[in-house]
Amino acid sequence: MPSSEFDLSRLRWIFNRRRAEAGLTYEQLAELSGVSRQTLLNLASGKYNGDLQTWLRLSVAFGVGMDELLAEVWLTRPPGTVRDAR
Repeated sequence: MPSSEFDLSRLRWIFNRRRAEAGLTYEQLAELSGVSRQTLLNLASGKYNGDLQTWLRLSVAFGVGMDELLAEVWLTRPPGTVRDAR
């Protein structure tokens, strides 16, 4: 049975991709989500991974559920294999 692990370094990539796909500036996303512009900048740079409230607000702003938004954080791989270097 495969083991499930998570890779929080993917949060930065997820955030940047979703913001670009939505075509939103940091200011627009801050207004839409209620998350401060500085927090958004920190997410984009990887300085901050965010908390549950931040990601809930972003999921609403992006119009997707949390499970869809954060699905790429979860890695599924067979036991005993080496973690991929993404």
